[in-house]
Amino acid sequence: MSTEQAPPFLVDAVRASASKMQGMKAALDARAKELDALKAQLDSERQDMEKRAARLEAERQAMEGEREEVRAARASVNQDLATIRADRETFSAEQTRFQDAANDFAAREKSLREAESNVKRLDHEMIGRMREAGAKFLAIVNREEELVKLQRDWLVAFETREQELRMKRQELAAKEESLLEAQRYLATVIEAADVGPREAERPSPPPADEPPAPTESPPPPMSIMAPTAPEPVEPENTPEPEARPAVTRAEAMDRLTRAIEAWRRSRDSGRDVGEMRNTLKLAKDALQAGKYETAIRLATEVLDDLQPAVIAR
Repeated sequence: MSTEQAPPFLVDAVRASASKMQGMKAALDARAKELDALKAQLDSERQDMEKRAARLEAERQAMEGEREEVRAARASVNQDLATIRADRETFSAEQTRFQDAANDFAAREKSLREAESNVKRLDHEMIGRMREAGAKFLAIVNREEELVKLQRDWLVAFETREQELRMKRQELAAKEESLLEAQRYLATVIEAADVGPREAERPSPPPADEPPAPTESPPPPMSIMAPTAPEPVEPENTPEPEARPAVTRAEAMDRLTRAIEAWRRSRDSGRDVGEMRNTLKLAKDALQAGKYETAIRLATEVLDDLQPAVIAR
């Protein structure tokens, strides 16, 4: 080694460099310490980051689960929305139907009010009609009582009239019997007068032109009618036309008897009455045949021709 001394500037330089190196070493040591501290901090932070990463992963997985739940919930919500839309449409239809039903109900309520008013009006009319019907019924009852009374009076009058007719029939029968006796007497008188006073002692047949005496003919059968109950009739104010009385056999017999008496008296007085015998015969035949009007007409003709000899009865 050289014994030569280094130059001072080199020593200073070496010293300065050594100092600098010591300073740098100290700085490096300090930096190493800082790095160690930073490394420890970084490790701690890394561990924290790993923990955070694990927590984040767990959270991500949880979020994925929640996302699936959200998807399921969204699908359910969509389904619920579809159901709600369908329910809304159904509700709209129901609301429309309800509105129509409300309109129908209002119309029915209006018609019910009108029907109720009509029922009230009909009730009033029915009450009035019932009152009128009651009054008419009372009038009918009164009218029926009057008709019953009228029927009772008619029955009494009918019985009275029947008794009168029975008495008249008895009188007519007695009169007819007397007329028959008179007829038989007149026939005997005519036959005796026709023979003459000179030929009265010897019997001789009656001349052909002498009118035969009316003989008794059986009276027409009288039908006996059972009395029937009279029907109530309404009294009429118009007068009933009077029925023309029928000619009876007794009247025809009486007229013919009067004609024969007048013919006999005329003959006894000397009058020529031979031409009237045919008329009297025709009258007798008509009487026996039941043609009483014809018999009365023919007898009246003889009486008119023999008016001076008629004897008023």
